[in-house]
Amino acid sequence: MKTWLLLLFCSIIRLPCGVTPFVASSSGAAGQRHGGSRSITQRRFVAPTSHEDVWVPPSQQLLETRSNIFKIQNPEDLLSFIAEDDRICVIKVFATWCQTCKKIDLRYRKLASKFSDKYADARDVPAIKQRGKARFAELQYDNPQTQDLCDSVLRTTSFPYILIYKGHGGKIREFHCTPAKFQMLVDAVEELAEDDDRVCGVTVDDSLQKQVIDLGLADRR
Repeated sequence: MKTWLLLLFCSIIRLPCGVTPFVASSSGAAGQRHGGSRSITQRRFVAPTSHEDVWVPPSQQLLETRSNIFKIQNPEDLLSFIAEDDRICVIKVFATWCQTCKKIDLRYRKLASKFSDKYADARDVPAIKQRGKARFAELQYDNPQTQDLCDSVLRTTSFPYILIYKGHGGKIREFHCTPAKFQMLVDAVEELAEDDDRVCGVTVDDSLQKQVIDLGLADRR
């Protein structure tokens, strides 16, 4: 009798293939039928989650998505982005409500496309066809995870704001980049990208690293 009722129930609600109905006890009030002592609910399947997050370098994330601009989501991302190699690192700090930020967004992406890594056309196995002379990132100010970083460490006071880093040299340029000043960014990238002074053993500016670490410790208190 129970099997017949289950088959009838499945035919009415049209359970998808592979989903097994579950017969609950009479104490379950949510799905209990009037005049009966049993309730029938659908079993829920939850996808397995990883027990630990695997760190992926910024360049690998961009390679997998074939993007030219890395999105900094937390203080650790900032250090990883700057310290990955010896190329100049351009970071645009923006806010979603900033109209000026929207005006330079397309120009910033075209600049990143010109100077960042070029990807091969292969669809299955992404690969870098040509190594770019610069790397680009963006950091959203009105994001709870990064607002303290912008205020306390980077001290950005206007938007969009540009910061340029290079290896052990730390921060080498910063300025408020309005549409009228965007050519300053283009000139700076072209000038610094042509600098053939290679840095061995790239490190992050000590003061920046200490500030980011302190910020991370404060967030955990």
